[in-house]
Amino acid sequence: MPDWGELANKLDWYLRLKSFVVGLKLLEDEADLDKNPWLRRPEKKATLCQLITMVRTHDWTVGAAAEDLVRPSCGSIVGLSPVPDYVADGRMRSKVWLASREDAVKCEAAIPRVPFGRYRAVTLGPLRYNPFDPDLVLIYPNPAQASLLINAIQYDKWERLSFFSVGETSCADVVAQGLLSGKPALSIPCFGERRYGPAQDDELAVSLPPGDLERIVANLGELYKKGIRYPIAQFGTTCDPEGFLNQVYDFDGMENK
Repeated sequence: MPDWGELANKLDWYLRLKSFVVGLKLLEDEADLDKNPWLRRPEKKATLCQLITMVRTHDWTVGAAAEDLVRPSCGSIVGLSPVPDYVADGRMRSKVWLASREDAVKCEAAIPRVPFGRYRAVTLGPLRYNPFDPDLVLIYPNPAQASLLINAIQYDKWERLSFFSVGETSCADVVAQGLLSGKPALSIPCFGERRYGPAQDDELAVSLPPGDLERIVANLGELYKKGIRYPIAQFGTTCDPEGFLNQVYDFDGMENK
């Protein structure tokens, strides 16, 4: 098992994150929640984004089964509940978020969800404690931190990254998308995640595949050696950047070859 705590601490150190790195794991047996003496189950029904925030801001390890989540529509994102009819047929979303049932049905059909049937519970904990082998790693960077993270993801394995937004239900774009794709996922926290989460105005939501975390952290270290660091030192709008750019990229050397 990788030293998740060390990787989380390095990720936090390079990016200077405001909240803790979160590990998420889906469980096939609800009884496994009781095996962790430090785990807290919600005393009242909660949303998935509330659970994430309990971990990343309170430093808690938490867990929930379908009955602990506020609605089956919430549990359906991580495969703990089937999608209710009033969600699939567009009734819920067209009440507020979309003008027509037709668009609402299209939206629900496009939302990524872990298939229902295999999993019975979800547990989340601060990754720095090595709580378990996670299925997903979650962080909430600001845009500058997210930019450097993307640089690290691409550093030795470049591809043009695609990110998604279904609008309202950002947990699907980050948690479910990351679990299903096995690739990094990034989205803008939605109204619900801000209201109930509560995600802050300067935060983005990002998930990372655990199997890629060691590589990403190592790449953050390589970029750090080259001066690509957070906070990003700013030149300002009235300075001439030519000398610095030439120093970094050696344009003169490349042009004279």
